[in-house]
Amino acid sequence: MTTALAACCGSTACDCNDTFADAVGLRFDTLGTSSSPAFKVSELRTVFLVRRLLRPDAQQLLLADTVQLERTTLQARQPLILNNTTPFSQAGNRKLDQYAYRVYLAPTRTAKIHSFDYAIDSVQLTTEYQADGCCTCFNNTRKLVYVNGSASPINLKDADGENGLVELNVLRKP
Repeated sequence: MTTALAACCGSTACDCNDTFADAVGLRFDTLGTSSSPAFKVSELRTVFLVRRLLRPDAQQLLLADTVQLERTTLQARQPLILNNTTPFSQAGNRKLDQYAYRVYLAPTRTAKIHSFDYAIDSVQLTTEYQADGCCTCFNNTRKLVYVNGSASPINLKDADGENGLVELNVLRKP
């Protein structure tokens, strides 16, 4: 019986639809309003992201990882995806909810003046596993994002429960 089950599971493709389950999509406002000036596409071509552990243990240094994203004009209008393995590589079994992030726009990584700064203070995920025969998939039942020191979270859970990407609209303050 075990052999038959293994053969069945080995030939079963799992369609979990969980590519964006943990992801946070950042969409920079390129249209603007009277209360929130638009981001220029030219300034969105170079975006820096900094990641640091929320709770480092005694053996971990408080080092931050920084990535520089070079984007085309078309990509600058698309959401910037922050996920477990992109744009940072996954460190061990840590997921994106174990980090805080800072996004900034500047001409270089070491520039003292940034045209924009944005903080993702934390991401809180609640995950439910669903098993169906040979496949085990997961679905987030909660995805709360805290930004810029606010005590009120932004809910990025897919309302349809399909783990779709719900984008966070990033607005420039005047």
